[in-house]
Amino acid sequence: MLLRSRRAAGALLLIAVALAGCETARFAAPTLEPASTEIAERAELAGEYVLAAREYERLAETARAPQKQGLLLRAADNLLKGGQLHKAREVIATIVTAGLDPAVNARKRILEARLAALEGEPEKAIRQLDGVQRMRRLDPSLLAEIHQARAQAELALDNPAGALRNLITREQYIVGKEAVAANRAQVWNILDSLSRTRLKTELNATRDPALSGWLELALVAVENAGKPDALEDALARWRKAYPNHPAGESRPTAFAGRAPRLIGRIQRIALLLPLTSGYKHAAAAVRDGFLAMDAANRDPDKPKVQVYDIGADPAQAPAFYAQAVNDGAQVIVGPLGREATDSVVRKADLGVPTLLLSHAEEGDATGYLIQFGLPPEQEARQAAERAYLDGHRRAAVLYPLTSWGERMMLAFTGHWQRLGGVVLASQSYLEEQNDFSEPIRLLLNIVQSEERKALLEAQLRQRLQFEPRPRQDIDFIFLAADARRGRLIKPQINYNRAARVPVYATSHIYAGKSDPAHDADLDGVLFGDMPWMLVGEGKIAELRRSLQRDWPHAYTDLDRLFALGMDSYAILPHLNRIRQESAARFSGVTSGLRLDRDGRLQRQLLWARFRRGVPRLLDGILKPGGRLEVELGPEG
Repeated sequence: MLLRSRRAAGALLLIAVALAGCETARFAAPTLEPASTEIAERAELAGEYVLAAREYERLAETARAPQKQGLLLRAADNLLKGGQLHKAREVIATIVTAGLDPAVNARKRILEARLAALEGEPEKAIRQLDGVQRMRRLDPSLLAEIHQARAQAELALDNPAGALRNLITREQYIVGKEAVAANRAQVWNILDSLSRTRLKTELNATRDPALSGWLELALVAVENAGKPDALEDALARWRKAYPNHPAGESRPTAFAGRAPRLIGRIQRIALLLPLTSGYKHAAAAVRDGFLAMDAANRDPDKPKVQVYDIGADPAQAPAFYAQAVNDGAQVIVGPLGREATDSVVRKADLGVPTLLLSHAEEGDATGYLIQFGLPPEQEARQAAERAYLDGHRRAAVLYPLTSWGERMMLAFTGHWQRLGGVVLASQSYLEEQNDFSEPIRLLLNIVQSEERKALLEAQLRQRLQFEPRPRQDIDFIFLAADARRGRLIKPQINYNRAARVPVYATSHIYAGKSDPAHDADLDGVLFGDMPWMLVGEGKIAELRRSLQRDWPHAYTDLDRLFALGMDSYAILPHLNRIRQESAARFSGVTSGLRLDRDGRLQRQLLWARFRRGVPRLLDGILKPGGRLEVELGPEG
């Protein structure tokens, strides 16, 4: 009897040990090299703002006041630069300024004002800055920060004159030739983005002699573009009228350095698209969005747009580029498509400012090229940043066994590991299947758990009552999938007892049209997408009513390309400002856009979560009252 009991106890112990093995052991947090200011500053200089913010936060963990608060302020500043507003708000809220130098409190309040402006509340930002400006004994650097922030808020209110006045005042508080030159470049970039009609309107409204001088100089540049002799005569008259004006110290075009200038009166834009090719529907959507914005621009001096069909052979794209330049194009937009884009970059004589509509393998960060597009890798990297800022550190990746899927997996994992996260599992699936239970069970270690159970039953020669459990060591799943597959995959994840594991995805998971009956299967999935697809009120709704009307592809995947065409038109007057100011952003319908060091426009997506089959915005960014820099008024 005793022997039988011992055998039973041994069997139970064996079962316990074996079943314990069905749950994967928890992994320790990823090991990072010690935090350093050098790493943070290097990342900040490279435009890797999330990485820089991470380092400043890590440094703050062991620092004491007031250094701790200073490091957190720098972290929040980088998060704002990177468009990570939800996380910036969290960091700012943790900064305790009581008992410290008032300058610390002032800097915190300036960050809060910048956050308000970026969240679509520029009026609130200006009120906050008014309060900061009333503080006593502010040093010149803080006053310069205040006027910089006010200028950005005024731009968000479509008040360029207010922005210009703040930058003109800011010059009183900055020192050094380079800083002064950079400030004047900001002034010129704002002027450069305004039409002749708007410049005249602002000139007639102002009584400020400094601002009048800037506005008149901008009009001189616009009205004499392409006429060097007339420009010299006009500049001489301007200098006589404004002998002591700060802009008189250098020629207007010198403010931009080597960056491409869209200065003056652009008379012709060329749009290069493969309209008779396998990409004809995508090309037509971009064309329709571009021309819709042009039709809505009621500026009498707006440039003429000529569309070139580059056909199906990408190798012919450089020839069409050269033809457009010969026809007098001063700005070229396109081509669309990776192969055509690479061909233009390698072979064309890039003699005019060019906004490419795809990312090229090679770039020219200092020349005339700016790269714009909707590359899926950008979205995968943003999913990594969002998950990291949400506090996750251990990822699993589920992706289709296609070239697109592998690109998404590599982009996500590479960026995730750079941020300091670890990938504990990755699993591919076949898109043509409808049953994805096997790759999901492999990802969640359920197959391994079942194999252990079968082995144990064979050893004990008896059946065991046991339900396999999914692995417990992952924080979230990154899912690369379109809407149709996503609707099948997420319920199967839930069925395998992983319903509480967060799932992050890209815009491909959303078909673009509200469909609660089908998208209820996606409930809980978090994904990033453009404002055009997620915001149904305010400026977005106005633009849809004004521009799309009966456009047949609204609320489909082609709608995103229509938005790409819209922003490709609307951003042209702002390229100088975005190119030269690291903190400058363009708020368009595709997203908030900033330019990286390689000349690529980086999109900052909005984030939503499916709830009851409907995408719900997570952060409240771009409230209905928020202004997009896409105008339908007479200035375009």
